[in-house]
Parts: sequence; structure tokens; C-alpha cells
Amino acid sequence: MEFWAQRTVSPLDGREGWTVVDDTYAEHRQVGEYLQVLIDGEGRSVGTARTYAGRLALYLTWAATGGVDPCSPTITQLSSLARWLERTPSRKHRRGQSRRRAADPKLLSLEPSRSAATVDGILAAVVEFVRFASSRGWCEPRVAEGLSTPVELHFPPARLDRGEREGRPVVSRRRVRRRRVDRPPMTLTRAQVALLVDACTNRRDRFIVQALYATGLRLSELCGMRLSDLHLLPSSSHLGCDVAGPHLHVVRREDNENGALAKSIYPRVVPVARELVLFHDAYRAERDAVPAAAESDFLLVNCYRPPFGRALRPDVVEQLFVRLSARVEFRARPHMLRHSFASEVAQATKDPALVKELLGHASVVSSDVYLHARWDDMWAAVDALARRAGG
Repeated sequence: MEFWAQRTVSPLDGREGWTVVDDTYAEHRQVGEYLQVLIDGEGRSVGTARTYAGRLALYLTWAATGGVDPCSPTITQLSSLARWLERTPSRKHRRGQSRRRAADPKLLSLEPSRSAATVDGILAAVVEFVRFASSRGWCEPRVAEGLSTPVELHFPPARLDRGEREGRPVVSRRRVRRRRVDRPPMTLTRAQVALLVDACTNRRDRFIVQALYATGLRLSELCGMRLSDLHLLPSSSHLGCDVAGPHLHVVRREDNENGALAKSIYPRVVPVARELVLFHDAYRAERDAVPAAAESDFLLVNCYRPPFGRALRPDVVEQLFVRLSARVEFRARPHMLRHSFASEVAQATKDPALVKELLGHASVVSSDVYLHARWDDMWAAVDALARRAGG
């Protein structure tokens, strides 16, 4: 039996969610309850629930094949899961749907089928689910406790990850894990971003590319933005806002018609450069010429095809980047622009705390990845050292 992640839509209010179903489309009740609590109880985003649904679907498939109780795995069984994930080809397709095909499962590869980071992410989701199962009485507490070991922290409380209480000296670390290889995030150069902008066929799409690159917003944050969130004048005091200079407000809203939900529950303010204001003004002139679009409070709306004025969905923007990638002949995705923005800010300021605030990260640890050394900087440092030694 195989399990799959399945998108859900509430018949009451149209809210989107995720669950896991088997081959007969029967829902796995326990995982479905866990994913619902992720969104409604912990305030996680729909995107996070989608990721966890896919990871737990793999876990349930493995558990069903091996006769393992998914709520009560042992350390040995979790180790077997890790090996299975490394050796089993990824499921990139589903019968009856058009998706990118995975490698032929009949071919044996000497390379791991999944990266260490991917395997570790799946293991983390499984352990979180087992902890949830323990809190619901679906397994003994010792089962969840046996999957982790207490570890004393040796860094200041300000550096704690999200979910760890400030000042707490001991945290739990999973016993089964994979060592990740830290790699710089995938970014685009300024020249590549310019090519993407030039490849756009209308002012709205040009604004989307430039906005993602110039602010570091998540795609869901940009799609969920309202006109009232943009304060692009030198002073916004007439709006009751004391923040100086052009800026925008990132606000989490549960009722967005396009399902765009900001990941963080905490609002933040992001400064806006003059160039982005010019892109915005050009787009707004084109947008407001469409009556239905002009009546909408959403920033990004359908302007060029019906239904006019409807808020743009995040998946529509993702498909836009697929088309742009084909035109410019290099891979570009919305989140790569966020990485590009963060990397350039980190390179210019050397301040991870500043990057944290701009990106809306819960911890400064999440921003450390952007402080990677670049080849030009390394070469210049070695060259300067050689000159100093010789002079």
C-alpha cells in the first residue's frame, strides 16, 4: 500500500489544508489530525503542511510495507527508514497526473537516491509526528522519548532555534539523523534578474520579479499583500504610520481568497528602494485601467484574462517562473530571488541580525547560511595576505 499527500479544501470557508491518503483515497486519520493541528494549532503555513504531508506519506508507505506501527517506531526501525530513503528512488510522479518522472526504480544506482538534507528533513517530520502521537495517547511516552537524547546547549539563549524556550539549558536531539553538508543557497546574479525582467510580457510580471528580488519577500507574502500594506511615499504619517521612508508591511491574514498565507505570525516592515517604487507605479497604471482590478484591495490581481480582479494565486506565479526559465534558458524560481536578496544584504553588511529582521526569520541561526564566502572575496583575501607578506 502506498500513501500520498492530498490537498484539501474546507466546504465551510474554503480554507486550504493538506492530509495523507492511501491508494483508495482513504485518509490516514492520525496524520490528518496532526497536519490540521500544524495549521490551526501551531499556526504553521499551508506550505509547511504540504511539505510535512509529503514526508509523512513516504513514512507511512515504508511503515505499511514493513509492518511497522507508524505511531510506535523504534530506533532500529527509524534507522532502517533512513537507509530505505537513501536507497529508494524518489517518487516524482503519480499515476494519472503529469509530473516530472523519477529515475527508473529497476535501475540500481551507486549514488544515494536522496540527499542527506532531504533524508534528515523526513526523519525530523517523523519524530515530530511520533511526539504528537504520544501526546494523544496513541503510543507510550517512552516511545517518543527513546527517539531523542537530551543535549546541553553551549550558546546564548538568543541563538535558540524556534520551538526552544529562551534560556532553556537542555534540548532534545534526534538519535537518528544524517549529517548535512552546508551549501550556499541557490541565488541569481543581478544580470540574471535583469534578463528575467526583460523576458516578462507585461508590467505586472516585471513588478513581481523586481519585488521578490528587491524585498526578499516570500511568494505567499507578496501574493497576500493588500494595497493598504504599501506605504511608498517619503512620509506615511497621514496614514497613521510613523515609519519613515517608502516601505511595506507584511501581515499574516487567514482570509485571503487566493490562499496566500504569510509564514510568520509576526508582522514586519520592509524598506523599499526607489527603483521598486517606479516598477510599482508602472504596474498600478496598467492594473487600475481594468475596472474589476481597480476595485480589488489585493496588490496582485488578474489584469489580462478573466476572472478579472481576482487575487493572483502563488501557484500561478510559480508557473510564470517556469515559463520565464524556458525563455532565459536558466532555472529561476521565486524563492531563489529571496535567497539572492538575503545574500547580497549579508555580503554588504556582514550582519546576520539585519538579514533576520528583513527576511522575517524566527532565529538569527537561519540567517547564518547567507554569510557564505564568495570566490572573489577569498581570492582578494589571499592576494592581500601575499602582498602584506612581501611588502
